[in-house]
Amino acid sequence: MELITTVIDLLSVAVLVFIFSVGYRALLAFKQSRQAITESASILGVIVNALTSRIQASESLVADLQEGLDGVGQRNAILEDEESNLRTSYLQVLDRLEEILSNDKRLILELEQLKASLTVIQQKETETEKTSRQGNRTPLPIPSGDVLTALTPTERHTLEILEREGPKAAPELGRRMRKSREHMARLMKKLYLEGYVDRESNHAPFRYKLNEKIEAFLEPDQKSVTAEAPEKA
Repeated sequence: MELITTVIDLLSVAVLVFIFSVGYRALLAFKQSRQAITESASILGVIVNALTSRIQASESLVADLQEGLDGVGQRNAILEDEESNLRTSYLQVLDRLEEILSNDKRLILELEQLKASLTVIQQKETETEKTSRQGNRTPLPIPSGDVLTALTPTERHTLEILEREGPKAAPELGRRMRKSREHMARLMKKLYLEGYVDRESNHAPFRYKLNEKIEAFLEPDQKSVTAEAPEKA
């Protein structure tokens, strides 16, 4: 009986020792687990702080990028408005240039038509003047006698100047002869119509030259070298 009691006591002691050992281990494990949890919590805190800083930096970067994108959008909108205005201005300038070009072409066409009309008028006037000269001028026939006897001293002196010095205009001859411009113009027209002189009408004032048929009659002994006598009215 005592043996059984002893065995039971021993078993009880063994059980208590086992329970104590298990409890001690459990307590150690709990302490270790608690320390691990504390360390884990500390590590997690560090990680959270790091992630929080990173998130804040990312949020700041995102905000800056968003602000930049908004600014780019605004600038693009301004550029699009300016481009639209510039395109409108270019179109207006192009329309104006096309209008000016059209007006210039029309003006050139009108000027060409006017030039053609003036050319026709000039040709008609030339033909009319030629016809008038041919109709009004009486060519001087080759005379059998001295054709110079019908001339006044002034007219004969004029022919001598033309024979010596070549073609001259009526104003120049008037200064040489000391005659008025109108008087000399009428005199030269008379000599021209009678065939004593020819007229160069390709420029103004007209230049007169001695007719070839008259040169033979102005012999050296017939040329006047003295001052001309006053012409009778």
